Amino acid sequence: MNNSGYIDLHVHSNVSDGKFTVEQIMENAANIGVTTISFTEHYNMGSYYQARKLSNGNIEVIPGVEIGTSLEEFGLSKKHICHILAYYPSYSLCEILDHYEMTRQACVKKTLKKLQQNIILSYSDVVKYARDKQSIGRFDIAIALYKKGYAKSPVAAYGEFLELGTAGYISREKMGVCELIERIRKVNGVPVIAHPKSLKLSFDDTFNLLKKLKEVGLEGIEVYNPNNNDEQRYNFLMLSKYFDLLPTCGSDFHGLKDRPTLLATGINNNLCITDYSIIDELKDRHHKIYLENKQR
Repeated sequence: MNNSGYIDLHVHSNVSDGKFTVEQIMENAANIGVTTISFTEHYNMGSYYQARKLSNGNIEVIPGVEIGTSLEEFGLSKKHICHILAYYPSYSLCEILDHYEMTRQACVKKTLKKLQQNIILSYSDVVKYARDKQSIGRFDIAIALYKKGYAKSPVAAYGEFLELGTAGYISREKMGVCELIERIRKVNGVPVIAHPKSLKLSFDDTFNLLKKLKEVGLEGIEVYNPNNNDEQRYNFLMLSKYFDLLPTCGSDFHGLKDRPTLLATGINNNLCITDYSIIDELKDRHHKIYLENKQR
């Protein structure tokens, strides 16, 4: 397998909230020279085996998943969102994902109840337009709002009706970040902070947070993300070195018009990472976690 091409460890298909199918993304990846990819769908790993089959051994597919978590245990407000990427988890991770699936179902029902005070939208409408009718999420509500003419796009609908401070926002129960990191490690996963810019913290507060998360087992931070400007990338890289965290790379590709980020290359080619030592170290950290768990 050729490992000299682009690396993208943060990709979303229509299995979660992306626009394109796994097949379309894998075809695109092959065409632009991606040689290592990870589909990090929200709360599920439904893309992994399909992507592996489509790779034909030419693209390395790394198992991953993205999970949202709360920073309220650190006294921060709900606007401080922390998403954790888990790489190489065993399928025992399903216990964690089942927890989120239950809270998601409750969230959808509460959200619709709030929206129905001003909007005509039923649960059957959401199911009709849902990407996966067996697993309905908040983004499926956004799709239904768009299809029913309440917004110009699903992303716009999400921002107008479902974000914090909007008419349909419901605070969804999230696992604390420390507990989530510990549980990811217990199922042999490598926990990494996604798009650290979204933490909305100062440099000092980010330093203090990483110090605490490193103590509970955080292994990496997404330094190379197209939404990090040069100064942020530099700061996150320095922090990763200071705390011995793996600096990972990911486009957070969704393929949506509202998000101009391209697979692997980012925004105006500000990603384009080909350093395979990132993958080597990711595998090394996974192996160490696996051995730690085996010795327990």
